[in-house]
Amino acid sequence: MEEGLGKGFYYQMAGFENGRLQTAARAVGVMQAAYELGLDYAENRKVFGESIIDYQLIRAKLGRIAVLTQAGRQFSYAVATLMAKGQGQMEASMVKAYVCRAAEWVTRESMQIHGGMGYAEEYEISRLFVDARVLSIFEGADETLCLKVIARQLIADSKQD
Repeated sequence: MEEGLGKGFYYQMAGFENGRLQTAARAVGVMQAAYELGLDYAENRKVFGESIIDYQLIRAKLGRIAVLTQAGRQFSYAVATLMAKGQGQMEASMVKAYVCRAAEWVTRESMQIHGGMGYAEEYEISRLFVDARVLSIFEGADETLCLKVIARQLIADSKQD
């Protein structure tokens, strides 16, 4: 019998961790783009004679977007470092679940900064919002990851202690 014959399913499953980390990295890119679009729009959109970037609410939104984007980026880097050492399988699922949900929130907030124009398909933020939503489904839906991968591993780890 050839080495690996009959083990394709297991090899495929082992490859999902890389795909999950890659999906998290794409989500970070979507978040960064949403931040940049929101910032640009806020700096250039004038209401009552002043840029909306001067409104505290807009600044707070941009600040929260920046925080979540950086947190997602750093979490992704940490998981990539683990995976480079042959570890981090559960963490790959965690980062994917967290960062992809954060990307949904970030793109929605950037869309809010754009106001009604954010919903218009001509604006890139509208596409980013849709892109962010689908990332939570790729490489395992969040609910499946949390139930079947993350929780299962946490329970197994707690039984070993």
